[in-house]
Formats: sequence, C-alpha cells, structure tokens
Amino acid sequence: MTNNLQSLPVVYPLLLVDVAANWQVKPEELLSDLGLTREMLLDPQRRISFDDLNKLIIKAGQLTQEAALAIYFGQKMQISMHGFVGFAALTAANVREALMIAERFVGMISSIVNLRLEEGTDESAIYLEMNTQLQPLREVAVLAVMFGFAHMGQAATGQLVTGRAELDFPPPSYLEPLIPFLPAQVSFNQAQNRIIFPSSYLDLPLVMANPVASQIALTQCEQELQRFGLEQPFIAQVKALMFDEKYGFSTLEQVAQRLHMSERTLKRQLAKYDVTYTDLVEDTRKQKALDLLANPKLSLEDISEHLGYSDMANFTRAFKRWTEQTPAAYRKSLGKPI
Repeated sequence: MTNNLQSLPVVYPLLLVDVAANWQVKPEELLSDLGLTREMLLDPQRRISFDDLNKLIIKAGQLTQEAALAIYFGQKMQISMHGFVGFAALTAANVREALMIAERFVGMISSIVNLRLEEGTDESAIYLEMNTQLQPLREVAVLAVMFGFAHMGQAATGQLVTGRAELDFPPPSYLEPLIPFLPAQVSFNQAQNRIIFPSSYLDLPLVMANPVASQIALTQCEQELQRFGLEQPFIAQVKALMFDEKYGFSTLEQVAQRLHMSERTLKRQLAKYDVTYTDLVEDTRKQKALDLLANPKLSLEDISEHLGYSDMANFTRAFKRWTEQTPAAYRKSLGKPI
C-alpha cells in the first residue's frame, strides 16, 4: 500500500495527463510505463508515490518537449480538485479563512508541501515549505503551487489578484520567455519560497462562500485527521527540529531560527493549533521515553539524562504523570530487565 504521507491523490497526475494532451500526448503514452490508465486515475481512493510521480513528470517533459510544463499545470489547477480540504476552503467566508483551512489540513493531501500564513500590517505572505528534495518533483511542485495559488485566488474571489513570489532556487532558463506573462514579480535564489500579497486581500469575500457547506467539509476533514492519526505538518516539523539524538532538546529561540522566523511568530503559529512549545517538548519527551525504555541496553539513568532531566526523580515524576506508572514498572511490563 502506498504511504499516504509519501504520495499524492491521483487527481494530480490526472491533471498532468490532461495538460499534456494539449501537446497531443495520448494518456497511454504517458502512463503505460507505470502500468496505469486514465480510467485508473479517476479512482478517488487511489494514490501515486512521489517516486512514480517523478517518473511521470520526467516522461511528460520528454513527450511534450515543454520545460515549463509546471506553469501550465498550475494554471489549470482548481480548488475543487483538492477534495474536502479544497471544498472547505472554496466555501469559506473570505481569503483569510480559506488560507487558514489550507494551512491546517494540507497534510491530509500529502507531505510534499507545508503551508504557513503570516499576516502583516500592509503585506502578508504564504510560505511554502517543501518536505521532499526529490527532483524534478520539488521544483515542479513549487512552481505549480505558486502559479496554482494565483489562478485559484482569482477564481475564488472573482477578482484579479497580484503580488510577489520568492523562490529558493536559481531561475530556470525555460522561465525567462514567460516572465512578462507571469501573474507576479518573481525573485530567485531567496531564503524561502513564499507568495507576498497586500494584507487587504485577506478580507476579500469568496464567490462561493457558504458557511453550512464549509462546516460540513471541515467536519469531514477533522474526522479524516483523527481516522488516520495524522499530525499537522507544521507541528511535525517543529518536533523534528526541537530534538537531536546527540545534543538533546533545542530552545524555542533555536527552533525559530531554523524556521527563519522570530520567537513571537513561532509562538503565534503554534497557538493556531492550540499548543505551546512546552507542550511539544513534553509530548516528544514522553514518546522518546517510551521508545528508549524498550531498549534494555539503556539504563534508566541514561534515559533520564538523554531526555534532559536534571535527576532521576524528575524523570520518574514526569513519567508517572504521563502513564501512571514509574519507568521501572513500565519496563518490567514490557518483559525487559530493569
């Protein structure tokens, strides 16, 4: 079975097939190497791995001889193709609500990209944090999402939206002829991938706003998160950055620096998910403790020190708060020597 986090719904390769058709590429030409047909891509439950999608992107580029295929892909992207997440965003009251929905639930679609909205007084920004280094998927994904946002923003609001885009890679040669026709000013070799736009856009109403329909879709999104036990991508990212097996836990300031944001911004982002940095440290310590206690080669004192506790008594008190038993009792329940 394809890992949900390392894959995408087949609606995305289906769009690629339809875009490639503009260059007279037949579906079977593009899909045959992967044993797929266009009909298979109509199955809403089917997913495609990042590796297979990479192969498909390479093949599409070869068959169309169009290096800028990602731009055309983004221009054909529709909000409704993103499932319940897209429907909840499409029927939100305004752009702010739609972006917050996308930010919160994008992990249901795939781990290929995390979204983060930062509001400012005059300008705001959507940050695209790519979780895969696969090529050409990464560059294609950044460009497709960037231009997809511009296209979907116009469709959702019924208004022409403009802004600036910053990309963290060098300018592709194929993009130069298209620059005069792009919906935004683009800068390359930047620290992060982000779309910058006037903050006034956040209050623009959506043409399909429907509070009842949006709430139904949001409820479905929440149920899906619980059913699959998915963690919010941003929370998972912070957890990954906060602990190093050699050096232990990092401070809030250190993690904020790695995310290229201020401590205040990091706190505000975490507050969107009703958690604090301390909550995440506590949760990570608990999970690490449970994992380490299953290793009989590690003493209880070693584990306590590894998790940053000043003494064994503090570790024991914390573990009893989490599990209602001592570390020694838990290890004994696993059938491991204390």
